[in-house]
Amino acid sequence: MASHFRDAVLDVWSEVFGRVDAPDEWAISPWDRHRARPGYRLALAHADDRLVGFAWGYTGARGQYWPELISRELSAAADGWVGGHFEFVELAVRPGARGEGVGRRLHDALLSDLDHSRALLATTSDPQDPAVRLYSSRGWLSLGTYGDGRQVMGLVLPH
Repeated sequence: MASHFRDAVLDVWSEVFGRVDAPDEWAISPWDRHRARPGYRLALAHADDRLVGFAWGYTGARGQYWPELISRELSAAADGWVGGHFEFVELAVRPGARGEGVGRRLHDALLSDLDHSRALLATTSDPQDPAVRLYSSRGWLSLGTYGDGRQVMGLVLPH
């Protein structure tokens, strides 16, 4: 079902993150690779029958690249967070649709009614970045940084 939305999601992705030179490769990774993960979810936002934003995530597990990376990089700060968490992977809103609550609604839709007790994501460590402001306003906490200033944030999910 989610593959039906691939081209529209790629269009938003290209506008937000930069043009994708190899759409067929993008369709394999990250699109198909992430959709194949357990617990995959896709949230979409439309305005006037046009996709204006998306968010996706899945269940993160030990042995996967990113959970293992942050476990090594954050050590004790990641204890109790990694493995069985919901991994909030992508959130993108077209520039023309920003400032209208689309990101907040996508965030909330993606996380609604999850069976997970916690969620993790990576973002910039710049507190003025709109994404960081959104996540902080929704209760996400910084667990630490790794690499070139990437921040890992965690959220305790309601049951």
